[in-house]
Amino acid sequence: MASIFDSLILLMFVWGGLSTLSALCPPGWKNWHQSCYAIYFDRISWVDASKSCDGKHSHLVVPNSQAENDFLWRMVMERYETAEERGVLIGCKRESADSSFECTGNTEGMSFTNWATGFPEQGARQCVVLSKGGNGTWKSYGCELRKYVVCAMPDAPRVHCLAADANGRFVTDLP
Repeated sequence: MASIFDSLILLMFVWGGLSTLSALCPPGWKNWHQSCYAIYFDRISWVDASKSCDGKHSHLVVPNSQAENDFLWRMVMERYETAEERGVLIGCKRESADSSFECTGNTEGMSFTNWATGFPEQGARQCVVLSKGGNGTWKSYGCELRKYVVCAMPDAPRVHCLAADANGRFVTDLP
């Protein structure tokens, strides 16, 4: 009888592990390199976009590498490849003409940029857009301009399964 009970316990661990692994990101979000991403097709300002992402326990996306920027651009193109130029807001902005661009959640400045030719524009308050028409390059516009939004968050913690021996005891390779 104990072995049936032990088998049921093991099955619960395996089932729980598999269900957790399949739910790394919320429904409708895409997983990439231990982060989750979602595009929202409500055209809103940068401030409203930041609040919207905060309300989803996430933040406006900030690409930190060319690979991540390319992933985001492909994700945008998959969702509205035939739409006219729109672009999506990312989490970088400049408050005044004499200040530098800063990104949400980043205290060290912009470690990666992908500016289109002629950008960033000069001027007061500017927010950054991942440009659909510019093959994923960045453009800067006034922050009141309404654009689509990409939110990002870390994915769920990974689950590690434990193996059991014939007696139902957990085994490990550790000494």
